[in-house]
Amino acid sequence: MVTPTLELTSPIWHEINNTLCFNYAKVDDATTPTNDFNHTPDTGDVVLTALAMLKTLDVLFLNRDDVVSLLSYADCIPLMETAMRSVSGGQAQQPIRTSLQIPESTRVLGVMPGYVQSPETFGVKVVSVFPDNFGTSYGSHQGLVTLYDAHNGAPYALIDGGAITAIRTAATTAAATKHLARENAECLTILGYGEQAATHVQAIKEICAIERIKIWGRSIEKAQAFARLQEETHSLSVEAVESAEDAISTADIVCTTTGASTPIVSGDWLPNGVHVNLIGSSVATMREIDNAGLKKAKFYCDYKASLEVLGGEYLHALADGAITEDHLVGEVGQVILGTCPGRETQDEITMFKSLGMVSEDLLAAQYVYEKAIARGVGQQLSM
Repeated sequence: MVTPTLELTSPIWHEINNTLCFNYAKVDDATTPTNDFNHTPDTGDVVLTALAMLKTLDVLFLNRDDVVSLLSYADCIPLMETAMRSVSGGQAQQPIRTSLQIPESTRVLGVMPGYVQSPETFGVKVVSVFPDNFGTSYGSHQGLVTLYDAHNGAPYALIDGGAITAIRTAATTAAATKHLARENAECLTILGYGEQAATHVQAIKEICAIERIKIWGRSIEKAQAFARLQEETHSLSVEAVESAEDAISTADIVCTTTGASTPIVSGDWLPNGVHVNLIGSSVATMREIDNAGLKKAKFYCDYKASLEVLGGEYLHALADGAITEDHLVGEVGQVILGTCPGRETQDEITMFKSLGMVSEDLLAAQYVYEKAIARGVGQQLSM
């Protein structure tokens, strides 16, 4: 390890010398008068003394199992409503996600800092998105959420970001569906059969009286295996179908959870009254539905600033002249606040584009942290 050094002739030294000279006298074996403000001790003295004055930080670490045990969908859905309401109401700060893509791949590292005013939460999520991890022992989303004290900047929690992302993404979809889908929705269609497909079944069941589920994926064998597992888990009728069109044609709610880079859904397949959640694509170069599908729908997003940079379906439709910018009705947070219309008829098609917001991660992480403290869960780390 390289020891940090301080240039003793720099302005920084002159700024701290008065504050710390009494301590420097101590480390110099009291050979220097405590009121000698021109004293310049050795670099090592400065470093050791400055570090000795810093408070030891206690950080709570929560792993994936901790998060899953503490964060239910029933609890997370109202948290996501709060997050969307805070963003649309100007009570949160969150820059557009910064990402680094590994060349010639779909593997991405994203960095998402943010601040929510109430409940006051401040932190950052760093997450890797590796779609090719499907079928391996690694999740597609892996990372950490770090929470910081908004008043002194000290970190106080380090939480598994993969579990937070998986649960809050599905919970956000459920919150949007609650406000946009028909109240009597019974048939759910899931495109995809990975982790997000499973979490979305769980989350949607929390807000709708789902009676049957259809599953489609590029591999009918994998779709059938996933359908059997979901049927056993939820005691519902779950059917794997060979055609995405067949899966969608009778649906009340559709969730696309794939890594598709080109459309897998045609607007011609959308039945009247359906609500569609676009979840799988999170970069401008990917899209799960064609221009016709987007044009037919009453279109909403989670965060307009992100949509205008990362929303692949929206950006493609704009570039092709299929829609104009005013095709976006608004953010779901605006619907929750009552400043933007939601569903107005039983027959209209509604659509939600989810790109994910760090405000969602932070509120979910803060909730998990507080619950962990109350229950004595997690591992305390000293820094």
